[in-house]
Amino acid sequence: MFASEVVAVSGKLSEFSYSSDKDSQVTKVFCANCGSPIYGTNTRIPDHLTLSLGTMDDASGLYIEVVIFERDKPHWDRLGQDVVFFATQPDWKPES
Repeated sequence: MFASEVVAVSGKLSEFSYSSDKDSQVTKVFCANCGSPIYGTNTRIPDHLTLSLGTMDDASGLYIEVVIFERDKPHWDRLGQDVVFFATQPDWKPES
């Protein structure tokens, strides 16, 4: 799902990259001022990126499709029946 209104991030961003357990390059982009995560990329799925939910003013129009590292979610966080989830990094790619 795409937001109907796009708002640009202002301020300086920083990033760090590392090799994942699946031998892909993961890059995390964050606020250079406070360290808050903004988005991430992975060379295994170059046409997708992950957005940190906390960066959105209103996420009410979004829905969860997949959860990775489900093992780390709080015990009170319940996933919907249609949510695909993985305990750790899967050997999986989103549908295009």
